[in-house]
Amino acid sequence: MSAWLIQGYDGLELMFQRRFSPVFSEREIAALLQRLAARDLSVAEVFNASLRRSMKEYSPFLEVKRESGPRVVLSCGENRHYTASMPHRCGTK
Repeated sequence: MSAWLIQGYDGLELMFQRRFSPVFSEREIAALLQRLAARDLSVAEVFNASLRRSMKEYSPFLEVKRESGPRVVLSCGENRHYTASMPHRCGTK
């Protein structure tokens, strides 16, 4: 059975990788990536990233991006950034 592969990068350098249970949904994995990315932000950056997009001080630091393709790839963060990938999942968001 496939598992999520969670990886953390500092620039292009791989800092860590860990396999994570495939029972977790994309939404749960996205929240995990946001938590990891938040560790590298200041308090003000976390606050601004938690605002609504329409608010003046909003910053996209904790937005999770999803790549299109045959496998699921999520990413969050700037430098440092975190990714999660799974070869293929059907109908899970």
